[in-house]
Amino acid sequence: MRVHQLALTAFGPFATRVDVDLDDVGRDGLFLLWGPTGAGKTTLLDAVVFALYGTVPGARGEEKRLRSDHAADDVRTEVELELTLGGARLRVTRRPEQQRPKRRGEGWTTEQARLTVQRWTGELWEPVSTRIDEGSEYLRTRLGLSAEQFCQVVLLPQGDFARFLRAEPEDRGRLLRTLFDVGRFARVEDWLVTQRTAAREELDRIRTRTGTLVSLVAQAADVTVPEEFAPELVGAAPGSPVTSWVRRVRAEAAEAAARAGAAADAAGERARSQEAALVEARSQEECHARRDRAHAELARLDAAAPALEPLRAQLDAGRRAEPVRDVLEAAGRAALEAEQASVALAAARRAWAEVAADRAADALLARTLRDEAAALRALLPELDRADRLARDLATGDRAVGQLAARCAAAEDAMAGWPARLLAQEASVDAAASAAARLPGLTAAVEHRRTSAEAARRAVSLEIELTGRRTAADTARAGWLDARERWNDLRSQRLDGMAAELAAALTAGSACAVCGSLEHPAPARPGGPLVTRDEEEAARLAAERAEVRWTAARDACGDTERELAACRAQAGAEPLAAQEADLAGLVADHRAARSLADGLDTARAALDRLRGEREAASAALAADREEAGRQEAAVAGIRSTLADLTGQLATACGDDSDLPARIARLADEAARCEAQVEAGAAQARARLAEEGALAVAAARVEAAGFSDLDAAAGALLPAGRAAELARQVEEHDRARAVVAGVLTEPQLADLGTRPDLAALTDACAAATAERESAVALLEHARRRVTRLDELAGELTGAEVELDGQRALTEQVTALADLATGRGANRLKMRLQSFVLAARLEQVSEVASRRLQDMSGGRYTFLHSDAQGRHGARGGLGLEVLDEYTGTRRPTKTLSGGESFMASLALALGLADVVTAESGGVQIDSLFVDEGFGTLDPQALDAVMNVLDELRRGGRTVGVISHVEELRTRITSRLEVVPGRNGSRLAG
Repeated sequence: MRVHQLALTAFGPFATRVDVDLDDVGRDGLFLLWGPTGAGKTTLLDAVVFALYGTVPGARGEEKRLRSDHAADDVRTEVELELTLGGARLRVTRRPEQQRPKRRGEGWTTEQARLTVQRWTGELWEPVSTRIDEGSEYLRTRLGLSAEQFCQVVLLPQGDFARFLRAEPEDRGRLLRTLFDVGRFARVEDWLVTQRTAAREELDRIRTRTGTLVSLVAQAADVTVPEEFAPELVGAAPGSPVTSWVRRVRAEAAEAAARAGAAADAAGERARSQEAALVEARSQEECHARRDRAHAELARLDAAAPALEPLRAQLDAGRRAEPVRDVLEAAGRAALEAEQASVALAAARRAWAEVAADRAADALLARTLRDEAAALRALLPELDRADRLARDLATGDRAVGQLAARCAAAEDAMAGWPARLLAQEASVDAAASAAARLPGLTAAVEHRRTSAEAARRAVSLEIELTGRRTAADTARAGWLDARERWNDLRSQRLDGMAAELAAALTAGSACAVCGSLEHPAPARPGGPLVTRDEEEAARLAAERAEVRWTAARDACGDTERELAACRAQAGAEPLAAQEADLAGLVADHRAARSLADGLDTARAALDRLRGEREAASAALAADREEAGRQEAAVAGIRSTLADLTGQLATACGDDSDLPARIARLADEAARCEAQVEAGAAQARARLAEEGALAVAAARVEAAGFSDLDAAAGALLPAGRAAELARQVEEHDRARAVVAGVLTEPQLADLGTRPDLAALTDACAAATAERESAVALLEHARRRVTRLDELAGELTGAEVELDGQRALTEQVTALADLATGRGANRLKMRLQSFVLAARLEQVSEVASRRLQDMSGGRYTFLHSDAQGRHGARGGLGLEVLDEYTGTRRPTKTLSGGESFMASLALALGLADVVTAESGGVQIDSLFVDEGFGTLDPQALDAVMNVLDELRRGGRTVGVISHVEELRTRITSRLEVVPGRNGSRLAG
């Protein structure tokens, strides 16, 4: 990684854009970034970090104040960095989130942060990313360093390493954790602790389960758990006599099960004997009951026999009448039809009598009436034709009237067209004249508006100038007062300088002025003693007052120049007259524009009116022609309608209209035809009735009935014959069945009835005894089975308990070792062990440079010793003094020695972190401050080490305010502070 160019705008103390060509300033491999304290040297390094990571190191990044307080509102804070990274030259441009003035209106708006990454292709800059997340990930991947690592490896902040040099092991560990990724070792520690907890919990669970199994064994065997097998004691130590106790309990349960089996077999044999005797007695009792039921049923059937005789007679008559049912029904239907025909004939005669008019009804009369109605029906279409002609006549009359009215209205409208055309032509002429005057009016309005605005601005500037002159006078008076106070305090401090120096003297220390160790008469203050802080505060107050006065004076000058320009533009005419003239011009311009805007519309309206006039003239001529045609057509329709109306009136005769006459003739014909047809039907029905009665009488007599009524009365309803036959057959079949039962051999010879109740009680007692014995046997067997199952589970639990106990001890030992407990005699955690190894590497690499800078006197030594009060060890750091051969704490080094040790540590740590990050090539290094504590010989040694760093093309930047370095390092970049912000010299 090599930094080529850096540009920062409105960043930190730099108010404007500052460009730094690091390729040019670092052409010798070593350059000095010089400037007084607070000038902004470190800000240049902050800009590099901000461009790459979006943050600045240390406490400066916590405030998030990146924008310069000196920058103008319209200047954006931005950092642009060109560097070579991973073989590619990149340009990184980053802006922070910042406030800017709104482009429209007043107030401020927030501008979001931005990041742009570009790659140089040899001809142009090619975009890589414009997104903050994507661009940051792109840079982080290629840098291979976190922001903390970059700040420690590339910027080498000497102050941090001085603290690192003297820090306690725990504080030193916190810095190392930011540089070296030991997260995976911390995760291993956490994982081992988790595994230890889980193993202990699993061990407790298995012990609990084992104790539960012991309790279940005692519960199943119905015994008491021995005291040595209490749940809280089971599995507490390896080895247990639980197995032998369980084996003894199982043997006792098996013996009890065998005894219960023998008792159950004996009880079962007795119960089976009693059940056989009870079954035989129940069979005899069933035979006695069947015989008694048969005798009772036979007596009931014999008593019901006389009531069935009428049913038998009814069934016989019904069976004889069933074959003549069809002729009886045919005779009945014929009689009904003859009666219905007589009724219909009487109704037809009454209907014909109403319209007969003394005419006899016959077929010839009906046909005559039908023919006359048909002839009249042929004239019905003429009725529709007459209606159409009447409608056409009315429509024609209305059309003729409408055409006449339309022609009259059109003639009246044609008389007004010339005046309308003349008015529209006048509107077109007025709009054209306004369009011609509009450009001149526009120019006049703009000129007058500009001068009026300048006049108004001049009035406001005069008021503003008065206020600014007052503020400038006040600021100048304040500056003079502050400068006078500063001069007074400075004079007082110079007068009391001897007393101030005397106040710092102590017995045995050298005087800062004469070097004497004796102070016989130290000066005493003659008045109020002014301190350096008070003088400095007064100086700063004077400078701030001068800045305020300068700003107020510049504001007055700007306002005066602007006022002169406005007066020149406004002219000598008063503002009121200019505004009145402007109002008149605006009104004329608005009226002219209104007319000019309507020019095209007016011309189009004129063309439209002309077209409408031509169309109206043509429409009038067409209406006149159409009115003549309509009058001729109406006269023809009226003549045809009169002829047709006379013909239809003759056809209607005395009736109201033609459809009524047709309906009357059709009705008379229908009534006549109905009487003729009803007479014929009545004659046919009487003949059919006589034939059916003759056939029925012969069939009834053959069936054995005296007449038709007797045969009809013997007929049974549907299903009644089957019901009667079923009742008779069921009675006969039931009596035959009962008689058959009484003749069975097992009912003929029966002995005495058995005592069924006594046998039932004896069988129940034997069964209860057997069930009790079987229940005891089943309980004993379940106990044996349950004990066998629990014995297997207990054996498995003991095996699992032994294995889990060994695993828990192993995991606990590993977790204690990784967390600095147990067998870990150094009380060192795993991640501290890794950091100790890294610190040992750093001390080895740093020792070589420390030996060079200290002339071979000092060497770093890594220490694993525990800290004070038994604190964890592993991160101790000492130095070996070759002059005395003793190990010394790093806190005993002097100021210059501490700087050399800190610089050596920083360089060594940079080398180790670089190697740890995959060998990232770091071609640009920056060493920040600390050189003021070195004597000339130590400074030479340090400069020799820095000279070695730039070998191989590496560029080293030294950041310092030490004056001597300006003569030692020829390539320099100087930062100059000022009231309006810092800048680069030259």
